[in-house]
Amino acid sequence: MVYTLQQLVEHLKSHGLDASVKGSAMDEVYRIQGLNKAQPGDLSFLSDKKYLSDLVNTQATAVCVKLELAESCPTNSIIVSNPYAAYALVAQKMYGYSITATIASSAVISATASLSDNVFVGEGVVIGENVMVEEGVVIGPGCVIESGVRLGEKTRLAPNVTIMHDCVIGKNCIVESGAVIGGDGFGWARHQGTWLKIPQIGRVVIGDSVSIGNNTTIDRGAIDDTVIEDNCIIDNLVHIAHNVKIGEGTAIAGQVGFAGSAVVGKNCTFAGQTAMVGHIELADGVTIMGRGVATHSIHQSGVYSGFPAVPIAQWQKNAIYAKNLGKFSDKIKQINQRLKQLETGER
Repeated sequence: MVYTLQQLVEHLKSHGLDASVKGSAMDEVYRIQGLNKAQPGDLSFLSDKKYLSDLVNTQATAVCVKLELAESCPTNSIIVSNPYAAYALVAQKMYGYSITATIASSAVISATASLSDNVFVGEGVVIGENVMVEEGVVIGPGCVIESGVRLGEKTRLAPNVTIMHDCVIGKNCIVESGAVIGGDGFGWARHQGTWLKIPQIGRVVIGDSVSIGNNTTIDRGAIDDTVIEDNCIIDNLVHIAHNVKIGEGTAIAGQVGFAGSAVVGKNCTFAGQTAMVGHIELADGVTIMGRGVATHSIHQSGVYSGFPAVPIAQWQKNAIYAKNLGKFSDKIKQINQRLKQLETGER
């Protein structure tokens, strides 16, 4: 699709961004490219001043920039306060997923399922009893939607997603390939040297505008529900155990694990390969840095790191101490040797 710069500005304004064009608003773009590779017809963006030299030399038709950098732009500018957010919204418009209402002949759909008219159901999809699929939903090839599931408007399931029985997914969600929503939690009871399986009878309830990455698993609740609130973004290979509650606006990077009944506040951030033990709570606005592990409840917003996770300033001090442990050990040995010499009268 080809868009004028004015059309893109109107799109940004419709999403709450204050945007304007410096240059020719009727010039057209059809592709997004990086500053150093862009050619006429391309739109680019600058959000980091370290790429200022690329801006000065760009061949793009237009660049999304902040007002203070517009004078350095040799071409048209779309002036916004947050170029990265503008880039995201423009990319959604230019490359957004559009659907043609189609139900593949190979799909197996229960007679009791309710599908809105404007939905896409790919090859080999299985949809169980009493499933409700709302307007604009995309169900990619090979997906399995078990009985009682509800999929909200404009939610998109990539190929080979599994949604287990009775789970609820809100509007405008994205679930990437290989994700399993509502599989059994790790519930077992020890009895006379054997393990007894505890049926997991809760659900997974996911809010609106949630993104779930490839091969992520979110287990159903043991009794109560596992809950992911609105506007959460979850990367690939994340494990969320039974009865976990993730607060609104939380961001979770890859290979993160949450043990059962962990409770996460709103607008938290988990960097890669972090973890959280079960039955503890994090306040709103907590950030766990890469490979950090929350082993106890954290009641104050802020940045934490390490194992166990502690405030970042404390972790940095501890890291310096750990780095110098060899020197400290040598020094202690020297002191002990000197003390022994003093005790024996040696000089």
